[in-house]
Amino acid sequence: MSKRKTTAVALLLAITTTIATPAVPAYAFSVNDLLSQTAATGSSSGTSSSNSSSGNSFMNILMGLLLGKLFNNMSSTGSSNAAAPPVSINKIAGLPDTSTGTASAQATATGNALITTAKKYMGVPYVWGGTTTEGFDCSGFTQYVMKQNGITIPRTAAEQYATGTSVDKSQLRVGDLVFFTTYKEGASHVGFYMGDGKFIHASSANEQVTISNLGDTYYVEHYIGARRYIQN
Repeated sequence: MSKRKTTAVALLLAITTTIATPAVPAYAFSVNDLLSQTAATGSSSGTSSSNSSSGNSFMNILMGLLLGKLFNNMSSTGSSNAAAPPVSINKIAGLPDTSTGTASAQATATGNALITTAKKYMGVPYVWGGTTTEGFDCSGFTQYVMKQNGITIPRTAAEQYATGTSVDKSQLRVGDLVFFTTYKEGASHVGFYMGDGKFIHASSANEQVTISNLGDTYYVEHYIGARRYIQN
């Protein structure tokens, strides 16, 4: 009888406290779970420990409700009228927060960062089919520099031209890819636009990574377009 009375009192207190405490988040202990633990503890401990069990369970209920209120306060944005999303347990504990899903694998780079990386390889030899610092071809160079900045693009100039966002020549930004038709129709050469009419590329004519001018007659005549893979 004493046990039933304690449980009834605890349940009444929990209901009253819950009504008076708005928006207890889902990660607070539930009353049913705690009452189940009370019953399990009482049955496994025997009559001799019933008083202690009831007291501990009663305190657990209060602790669960208090924790719920505490976490709810921590998730508040400071506005009494706006409902704030709950704060995850991981965030409160200082662990990685997985509640928002997997982070994007495609990193965001800036045009200046791309050019800074590209300049590191000035003078690296031009090698047909090259994709490493031992030697680059034009698209191997752009792909490698992009990868160093967390961005994956296709391998060949034609494939790189077929993706990305088309950019008008008058709207070029630092870091955009500029394309040319050279030994075959379509995009067969590519480099990074640097600003001020210049671009950096792995040049077969110069046999190395070098900087050239879009205003040069050859590049004016063979220019076919640009693509943007980043947001400056």
